[in-house]
Amino acid sequence: MDNLRTDLVLEKDITLENSSKIEEYNSIKVIDSRQNKYRFTTIFFDDITDKKNYEEVLNVFIKQLKKYLMIEKEDIILVVGLGNEDSTPDSLGPRTIENVLVTRYLYFFGEVEGNYSNVCSFVPNVMGNTGIETTDIIKSIIKETHATKVIIVDALKTNHIDRLTKTIQITDQGIAPGSGVQGKRKEISKETMDIDIIAIGVPTVVDIETILENYTKKNYSLKENLIVTPTNIDFIIEKLAFLISDSINISLHKDFKRQNNSL
Repeated sequence: MDNLRTDLVLEKDITLENSSKIEEYNSIKVIDSRQNKYRFTTIFFDDITDKKNYEEVLNVFIKQLKKYLMIEKEDIILVVGLGNEDSTPDSLGPRTIENVLVTRYLYFFGEVEGNYSNVCSFVPNVMGNTGIETTDIIKSIIKETHATKVIIVDALKTNHIDRLTKTIQITDQGIAPGSGVQGKRKEISKETMDIDIIAIGVPTVVDIETILENYTKKNYSLKENLIVTPTNIDFIIEKLAFLISDSINISLHKDFKRQNNSL
């Protein structure tokens, strides 16, 4: 896989040992960690395609996401979907943006009725397709929109098979696009953007060496490493994208009403 044609980010390795808080909701576990001044929350769950599990994860995710957002009335929120929509495992960001409720254009016409935040969204595509560094694109949009907070959604690469499409991670540290495929890219963080960055990621791929080591207990060194994703990744991405967009919409807009197409 060309590391310029994906924005896959390496999942942050959160363990029980460096966790400050652990919460359990039925079959869902939430691990809250802090590293220096940054916070990481990882939500562990089972099959997201199951309707009951979906609803439970949705409620837990909304609760955790709201702790990061702390939206004020004057905030302008930019939601960014990283990734390549032509590559299914890397399409989580763009697919999520399709269902994010955008309201910024309404604010141009005056006061907005109801409890709806000022929200805009964007899909920057990947550097291999645009020739432009993703961080530079986002920085320009922040300048033009006067955004005060950025929510970034991206697919992750994991080093743990049991986390593949079964965890959601939230952090205020920001992310480094392409870090999951050894891409040396500019990070998207509060330090580089000068505003709060909340990153949401789900591991959608794992490298084959991790699988071989896990099942054979031996160390393998392949000449060309391969990235593996579940066979039903299309359906899983669809459900995850709806879950994340629903959670963002509910967290940002108090009057938001869900649609049945997310189930």
